Amino acid sequence: MRFNLAEEPWLPVVWLDNTGEAGDHPDEVDLVTLLTKAHLIRRILGHTPPMTAALYRLVLALMHRVYGPVSEDEWGALWQAEQLPAPTHSQGGAGQAFQARWFELFDSERPFFQCPAVAEVPPSSAAKLVPHLAVGNNTTLFDHTTATDEVRLSPAEAARWLVTLQAYDPGGMKTPYAKDKSSQAAPANGMGLVLVEGSNLKETLLLNLMPYLPGEDMPRNNDADDRPVWEADPPRPEPDKRHPKGWTDLLTWPSRRVWLVPRQYDGTMCVDRVVITPGTRLAGNPEDHEWMAAHRRTRIRQGRSTKGRTTTPTYGPWYPMRLQEHRGVWRFSQELLLAPIGGEERHWQRPPTLDHIATMSAGGYIAPDAVYTLRIFGQQLDSKGSVIQQALEETVAAPVALLRADFKVAGPVIGYSIELANLVGSALTQMERDHRAQFRAAASSSLDLTYWPRLSRPFDTFLQAIAVGLETGTSLARATQTWASAIRQIASQAAVRWAEGSPRQGRNLEVAGECYGRFTDQLDAELRAYRGHLAGFTD
Repeated sequence: MRFNLAEEPWLPVVWLDNTGEAGDHPDEVDLVTLLTKAHLIRRILGHTPPMTAALYRLVLALMHRVYGPVSEDEWGALWQAEQLPAPTHSQGGAGQAFQARWFELFDSERPFFQCPAVAEVPPSSAAKLVPHLAVGNNTTLFDHTTATDEVRLSPAEAARWLVTLQAYDPGGMKTPYAKDKSSQAAPANGMGLVLVEGSNLKETLLLNLMPYLPGEDMPRNNDADDRPVWEADPPRPEPDKRHPKGWTDLLTWPSRRVWLVPRQYDGTMCVDRVVITPGTRLAGNPEDHEWMAAHRRTRIRQGRSTKGRTTTPTYGPWYPMRLQEHRGVWRFSQELLLAPIGGEERHWQRPPTLDHIATMSAGGYIAPDAVYTLRIFGQQLDSKGSVIQQALEETVAAPVALLRADFKVAGPVIGYSIELANLVGSALTQMERDHRAQFRAAASSSLDLTYWPRLSRPFDTFLQAIAVGLETGTSLARATQTWASAIRQIASQAAVRWAEGSPRQGRNLEVAGECYGRFTDQLDAELRAYRGHLAGFTD
């Protein structure tokens, strides 16, 4: 039995013409077709946000090994070409030709992304590959799969979930190969993975494809022996721990030792059993090798002037930016979009792909007024890091004018605008908290739901207006005034809905009126302060 990922359709895509299965446009494609027809494809779209992110990471690793590019000029040639060349005849920056034999899913000696040595471990149900299926101690709320149910995955489904597992499997106890049961959560957990999205898949892949030359620090911390998992020998069955060799090594990190068990049922091949044991633990700090995430650190001590000299501020450790329920990822737009100013004193690090886009814009390859989309993927685990709680996906507008470090005013304007939303949101929360404190009732998240989700679209409009103003040299006052008006309207509507949301009488009504009055005063004060902060920046 064989299933070659370079030849068999398995990657789920959305075509630009949206024809789906009509004609020669299937909804699933093989790796080679994905690359050569990328200019006709809108995007990769997995069953879940983590699956989509994991598949993109895999394809980006393949792109680096096939196309490089080793320089900005090579990247520019790929960008300007109508379509990507066929990978079977290409050499990458590492000098590796594309070999279809690396992508055999059921090969007995080198199965794709698997470890043949763990085949001797008793297999479990294939449901263990799929997070939303209940099996063993992995219980879910709505799925009713039982241990006696047969879960049969097609080879394409098994391949997709295999790639997702290696990137997003939670930690905890696994079936051991020998004695070691503990496993570290796969590396994509705990951070918001950022993908720059263009008008088609070709643009998207190239926008996220930084110059790649192992051994020449391109990208940073990329060793000469960097390689994706399919070019390496199958790993030893025992779990280990190491630093990544480079970017493609991390993109295809073998966080689990897996063995898929295929069978034939009535002439149809499927996967119904699987072995999953602890794999390779990731050593090092995420900010040193993860280039699809933004990182930030907090200032612990403010620098003070001593005898005419200013001391250097002290900062805490770096943390990756994460998606949060209800509160949009746009609140981290500074960390996501803007290049930090300063050396050791910088307190955020945006995804390096955005530095690459800014460089390509300065080189004339990308239009300065282009607007792309940041699509951010996340998976939230429980406090122990062993149970998946929810998967998240959000978007933020990414005007190229903001990605360049040409406009230092962008930081304060965006920063104060986000701070305004945070302060008004806190005032809403305090209004409800003060009311409930009078009656010893627990606080709820109802105001979060009526405030934060409604700000995402106005903020995208605000970012694009700021970018146009900076690029054309016109005043930013209208953009900031429009944002302030949106904050006032949305917050006021949320407060009124809260005040009128349930029948109130007597003391309940009196206290609600007092709390609402204090909120409106606070809202006016924050809007006045916002205008004052921006007085020197908007003209």
